[in-house]
Amino acid sequence: MMETAAMADAPRDSAVPPSNEPEGVIDAARFTVLVEQHQHRLCNFLHRYTGNRHDAEDLVQDTFVKAFRHLHRYDNRHTFAAWLYTIARRTAYNHYRDRRPTEQLAFDVPAQDPAPDATVEHADRAASVWDDVRQLKSPYQEVLLMKYVDDLSIAEIARILGRTQTGVKILLFRARGQLRERQARTQP
Repeated sequence: MMETAAMADAPRDSAVPPSNEPEGVIDAARFTVLVEQHQHRLCNFLHRYTGNRHDAEDLVQDTFVKAFRHLHRYDNRHTFAAWLYTIARRTAYNHYRDRRPTEQLAFDVPAQDPAPDATVEHADRAASVWDDVRQLKSPYQEVLLMKYVDDLSIAEIARILGRTQTGVKILLFRARGQLRERQARTQP
């Protein structure tokens, strides 16, 4: 899916530190490994924003190119994933800013292989929960998806959203509360 050859042909200026840098600095070889580790999750993440797999793949490519060009800005006090998701989120927003300025973000939860003992009732309840999540406002949708679908930590979500960890915890608390209220109203 990802072509790293274009990144390897990129000019090697201050974005790629010399190989004698201390451990923790990301060089071109380490970046290639990180691309392989994160590309599928990042594509699923962006697919929820775009609703289109091809657009998501293009945005993944753009995200990695931007990340590679700006490696010198990476602060290794934070996880690489948080930095990458921040770039991806901003890339998606910038891509769709002019096309859909007032449209609510659409997302699809990636399909998981069903367990042999999964029941239809469980699938219906899960679908109902995700339908209710889709009805929440954008920041609540984002924080729930990042926490429960992408399995990101509070610190990573805070970094991606540009909020404090306390702010993210409050968003999660409120999102869960709204989700519970919605579920209570739809229960017979």
